[in-house]
Amino acid sequence: MTVNYRKDRILVPASELQPGAVDRLNRVLEEAGLGRPLRQPEGSTPAVGASALAALPVTGADPMAIRDVVRAYAQGESAGLPTVALDIPYSAGTVDSGTFFFAAAGKKSGHGTAAWLPAPAEQMPANPPWPQSTRHQVIALLDSGVQQHDWLPAGQPPFFVDATEYGWPEPELPNPPKPPEESPLGTHWGHATFLAGLIRMTAPDAQVVSMRVMNAAGHVSDDHLIHALHWLAENQDTIRTNVVLMAFGRHRDEPDDHGLDRVRDAISRLAQREIKIVASAGNEGSAQPVYPAAFAVEPSLSASVVSVGALSSPTQWAPFSDYGPWVREARKGTGIISVLPEVNASAGKQQVMDEAFGPLDMKVTRDGFAWWSGTSFAAAIYAGQLASQLPGSQGLPEPSARP
Repeated sequence: MTVNYRKDRILVPASELQPGAVDRLNRVLEEAGLGRPLRQPEGSTPAVGASALAALPVTGADPMAIRDVVRAYAQGESAGLPTVALDIPYSAGTVDSGTFFFAAAGKKSGHGTAAWLPAPAEQMPANPPWPQSTRHQVIALLDSGVQQHDWLPAGQPPFFVDATEYGWPEPELPNPPKPPEESPLGTHWGHATFLAGLIRMTAPDAQVVSMRVMNAAGHVSDDHLIHALHWLAENQDTIRTNVVLMAFGRHRDEPDDHGLDRVRDAISRLAQREIKIVASAGNEGSAQPVYPAAFAVEPSLSASVVSVGALSSPTQWAPFSDYGPWVREARKGTGIISVLPEVNASAGKQQVMDEAFGPLDMKVTRDGFAWWSGTSFAAAIYAGQLASQLPGSQGLPEPSARP
């Protein structure tokens, strides 16, 4: 199996990163001919608990080679070294239709958020009335960060609150280089807002806690995910979460994938608080398990984690959706309409003109609608439906009441 991992850093359990640990690792790597490629943890990394991961910058060596050398040394020596793990990104559970859908208004063109072809406003369902009661279900949305949109409720109580308002130290999320034709906003800049619209349609009384762990290219790192999950577990007296939605996933690297082991530990803390975890199954059309969704079949988590695949009709599996006994639920995941912070208002007109296949004319407008496909959106629909069946709580407190 080909492993896609970040080449500029490697992950180490925070509890094992004692003084002198980086120097000890570098001495072992130098003896193996890899030089001294490790640096101290990044200063932008938020403070993490003992069970979380810290990132060590890497220069001049392949992180996989570093991992293999450290593993081999640890097996032959009695004095243990810190455990190291590759930083394997989780990917958003979406389908990029590329130019195939370029001639169909409202589809994703494959060139970033600003290239979205707008869906007509009349195709969007009416915004449900926003309840003024104090009984709400709370969905924690770990994603790219929900943004304001005219279709989403405004006022008090708020429909969504950024977790930073309650003291969460949001991580810095570097974005990978983008092709010149892409919007500078990135392909998944509006992903969380799109999901929030689906939650609004399926759980009209729910509130959303937005936690930005996904960069604009749709990638999530183990250390950021683990930190967010532990923070949620530690702040349940304030946040009172009913459902956690994670519309992204990755494969297990090897049986001893330490990053995934720590994700499981963090999810277990939430499961102990009877919080439901909903995760998308992925879009490779494969039966190979994708995590965190595949935790749904582990006995200790099967009552708490729900894995969701995508349907193209009430009786037909979407051809892109992952499948298998580890996928427990399925909802519609093709041609889903929802809200986006920005769309390209000129794209629908340009597509019927002679220059339709020339340079894309970017005339960006705010508060648009579009169609998108993927298990991300099937998972969001399921999460909203699940939340609507749960008893509401007092909802989110005023940010001024944060700990």
